[in-house]
Amino acid sequence: MKNWSTDVSSLLLRIVAGAVFIPHGYSKVFGEGGPAAFSADLPSYHIPAFLGYLAAYAEFFGAILLIAGLLTRIDALLLAGTMFVAVFVVQLPDALHDPDGHGFSAVLHTIELPLSLLAINAAIMLIGPGRLSLDSVLRIEERVMRRGTAAV
Repeated sequence: MKNWSTDVSSLLLRIVAGAVFIPHGYSKVFGEGGPAAFSADLPSYHIPAFLGYLAAYAEFFGAILLIAGLLTRIDALLLAGTMFVAVFVVQLPDALHDPDGHGFSAVLHTIELPLSLLAINAAIMLIGPGRLSLDSVLRIEERVMRRGTAAV
């Protein structure tokens, strides 16, 4: 059984990550041009445009669900995947190819927020939603685990 500090840690990580993602997702979903405008740039990075829609909706609606602790591991997986792409496919290569590059610290400064969010969401996937979540209240994790062991 998980201890209280793990539950509070999970809640804190979920709230912070969700609070950071919501305004970014809101601007992608409801901003000028909507998710289509966000997705339009992705093919230049060799990323299918439909993943832009997925990322935009995950950043807004997934962040809300993350804070509530509903479908937590799936939300964290989608958000971690979005941040993985942001760090390693978009921002890091752009920073490394910057002709005015100012060294290693400038590159780290470029990727610090998405890299932090990637780590936070990876931690949430590992520790789970905790008892202070809708997943726990609705016993979603328990049902999934029970079905998973029954299938094996």
